[in-house]
Amino acid sequence: MREFAAKGLDAARVEDIAEMAGANRRMAYYYFGSKEGLYLAALEAAYFELVEVEKAIDVDALGPIDAIAAMISAKFEHYVKYPHYVEFVKMENLYRARHLKRSRRIAEMRAPLISIIRRVLERGAATGVLRSGVDPLDLYLSICALGFFVFSNRHTLGAIFNTDVTSATALRRRRALVIDMIMAYLAPKRPGGKQDGAFDSRPT
Repeated sequence: MREFAAKGLDAARVEDIAEMAGANRRMAYYYFGSKEGLYLAALEAAYFELVEVEKAIDVDALGPIDAIAAMISAKFEHYVKYPHYVEFVKMENLYRARHLKRSRRIAEMRAPLISIIRRVLERGAATGVLRSGVDPLDLYLSICALGFFVFSNRHTLGAIFNTDVTSATALRRRRALVIDMIMAYLAPKRPGGKQDGAFDSRPT
């Protein structure tokens, strides 16, 4: 996983991977068929690390608002703990998901968190603490976009703004900001159609 994340599929060598893993190169080909097969296995493993993190959030023990905040925090913690995931996502997008599309486990990757978010949203709407009509996938994509960007673009952002956007302090501030933004979007609407905390841009 580290080798593919660092070098990509083309530059990584099975011989080097086998040596670092203390494994037999021929057995790698026996089990995975090819270097692309080994890459796909590493790619899947990176995604399933995220699935396990997401499944570990005990949303049923939390109120809807705290559950959403926990999901956002878990995403940030995952990006920090598993930086190879960020590199795999960037790389596989360059490949136009050519390898990911071959995975037989795609359904396992997408199902857990979307169903969890749907359950939290329904519970929040029923109790009046979250707005109704929110699409779980739209919410998930927004959470990912707001958090992932600073990790995937940390080098260019650091060069342009002369700051470390992934320092512990910067990430604490960013995570709090993302939670505030998502919560503002999920705030229930008041009578008249305006959301709690929403900015009214209409002229007075």
